[in-house]
Amino acid sequence: MIHHLILMDESADLHLRDGMLVSGEKMIALQVLGSIQCLASHARWSQAALCTIAQQCPVIMARWDPKVDKWLTTALLPRCRYVNPDATFRLCTLKPKQSTQLASDLLLTKVQNQHTLIRSLEPSLSPLPRLASNSFNRILRLEAKWARFFWAKYFRAASQDLFAREKRQAQAPLNIALNYGYGFLYHAIEWQCIASGLEPGIGIIHRNRRNRPSLVCDLVEPFRCCVELSVMRHLDEMHDIKHMAGRFAEMMEDFWSYAGKRFRLRTIIRLVVESFARALLTQNTSAFRPFYLHARDACL
Repeated sequence: MIHHLILMDESADLHLRDGMLVSGEKMIALQVLGSIQCLASHARWSQAALCTIAQQCPVIMARWDPKVDKWLTTALLPRCRYVNPDATFRLCTLKPKQSTQLASDLLLTKVQNQHTLIRSLEPSLSPLPRLASNSFNRILRLEAKWARFFWAKYFRAASQDLFAREKRQAQAPLNIALNYGYGFLYHAIEWQCIASGLEPGIGIIHRNRRNRPSLVCDLVEPFRCCVELSVMRHLDEMHDIKHMAGRFAEMMEDFWSYAGKRFRLRTIIRLVVESFARALLTQNTSAFRPFYLHARDACL
């Protein structure tokens, strides 16, 4: 498990000792650090500690300015200079009920969107039953069960003799095209997280692992249907990565329905990530508005 360390002790004196970050009597191994948020304006860092940690994970220094009534932040890595300490702190200290609600919204929306996609291919498909969001483990089991149903239907509709989704080292052209399209989404969502002040490595569904943007893996779930639709619409081009790259670039600029209006997909990603940050800051999970696929957008 990766540790996302939040320092709040004003008397902290941080230095290195035998490969360990030491503050008083507390010690933590450097290799397990995923990010550090220092909310103590008077904490003392040794130069060796700062230089070593900055080479492997984001380090954010924050100071509360009462004159402007907000946090002033400084990052040792340029890409994280806009990290919002409040949002990151709220994310790390979510109550189980709030975390379950946000995770439920993401996974249940993914299932709903893929169901809408399959119904566009098979109109006789029965409506999705009403799903409860009271148990995270139950939702994970439901999502895994749905995935087996969905991919069987999807591969059959694409006339592909496939039995499984290859997530890594894919060999089938359809799986390669899907993975490539998901990459477009990952990139757009990761940079939007950074622009919104969210640390991409701290997730609520996917386990935190070194060098994996777990929050991006969470937020991408409802958007996967967009890639799956784009591949289905251009099956004759899926063997050519260059052609598919152009199609996925078009996908990001296409207009989709969100919150009763039409926006480019790139804009919708920004609005969704901003609503997620707002839900964290206000501690109101209902402020989060995930992306729902409209039946009109699911037409092939």
